[in-house]
Amino acid sequence: MTAGRGGPAEPAGRAAHWGTFDAERWWRDPELAALPSVALPGGAGVVAAMDELLAGFCAPGDLLVTRAPMAAEVREGLAACGIGFEPYVLRPGAADGEHPRTVDALIAADPAACARVAACQDLLPYAVLPDTAALTGRLGRPGLLPPAAVVAEVNSKTWSNALVRRLGLPGAGRVVRTTDELDAAVAEFGYPVLVKDPYGVSGRDTLEIAAPGVLRAVLRTLGRQVAAGRRIELVVQRRYAGRYDFSGHLRIDRTGEVTVLGVLMMTNHRFRYAGSHPADPGFLARLDAEGYFATLTAVADALTAAGYWGPVGVDSMVIEDGSVVPVLEINARRSLGLLALRLDQRVREGGDGLRGHLWPLDVTVPPGRSFAELSAALRRDGALYGGGARPGVTLLSGSTPAAPNSRVHCALFCRPGDAPGLRRRVLAAAAEAGMTPRGVVEGTAGGVADAA
Repeated sequence: MTAGRGGPAEPAGRAAHWGTFDAERWWRDPELAALPSVALPGGAGVVAAMDELLAGFCAPGDLLVTRAPMAAEVREGLAACGIGFEPYVLRPGAADGEHPRTVDALIAADPAACARVAACQDLLPYAVLPDTAALTGRLGRPGLLPPAAVVAEVNSKTWSNALVRRLGLPGAGRVVRTTDELDAAVAEFGYPVLVKDPYGVSGRDTLEIAAPGVLRAVLRTLGRQVAAGRRIELVVQRRYAGRYDFSGHLRIDRTGEVTVLGVLMMTNHRFRYAGSHPADPGFLARLDAEGYFATLTAVADALTAAGYWGPVGVDSMVIEDGSVVPVLEINARRSLGLLALRLDQRVREGGDGLRGHLWPLDVTVPPGRSFAELSAALRRDGALYGGGARPGVTLLSGSTPAAPNSRVHCALFCRPGDAPGLRRRVLAAAAEAGMTPRGVVEGTAGGVADAA
């Protein structure tokens, strides 16, 4: 398996995979006012490098297009999981600097990449963007994917909130379009309350307002943007005290036929995704009895009516009183939860009793270090997964770490209850490699704890 930037355009396999993981940015109207937020140094680079995670969806012979080469340690770990593909590395360019472009646009600008993708039978992007539509048109495959405008609409929290109201589900919020409406909505729900950008993702652009002073500051910030010509569109929701989060995953084919793929438990911290793991059979039985899967079908029917087909993830929650809020957000695209589900399915097919967990670990990386040191430390510990029935860890990403802040996604393959022990071994290996966990990590008892 070798990466390339040229060569003949022979058939690359059954499907081409590529992805722009900050899809919401490209759906969002640039004229919308923005909530106050803080960006971590290196965050854009971390997101740009996540396209290599799409290897987890590949079948042997598929084409995976990425911005940067995959590290040998990542490729070896994927091979141990039975994941094979043909890699293609896009030509680097100035467009990846101050003015980043989508992977779709980079493919369109690379004739060899266009030829490789066009030779594939199926085109499976992470999400359908305006640039995706332009690319498929350039490749002579218009109409293969749902219209970009439809995809943008159904991924908006404004759209999903309207659907929640129409279906009469718990958890509906209120859409506000002026500062006065925001003030009134907060008064209606009471403190604390969540204010969400319609295209926020994984905790970004979600703000908890817990006191009048915070609200006043937000109103001032938005007011200045409105005075400069921007418009407001936000979703205000009650701040639930949650017991745990979970996600339902399904696929809608072009005829509208729906396949429910499964349910995963999620760990979130301050509204940010922190991992997925298999759901207990008893919990699945409860969801079935309470009509959760019927709700997923109703969501799929609404998406089909809007003109969408493809993968769907629905974020849900069990709140403090034990009741289920079935639809918090809808992601009409691939997702990390869907990746976790696929990894779990892969290891379950082995019949050895292992289950798959997905765990993103944020770390501070000293200059000159790479995740090769982390992989080497895991190998010395005997913690790397080598296939079969022996538990272990696979590094799914991290080929291009950027100091000082970076992220590695780990697949933990183990028996129920053993994931905390594997996490401890990863953290010990990270320390040996000179890396410091930051943000949030899974605690040794299976809970969530802040890293130093």
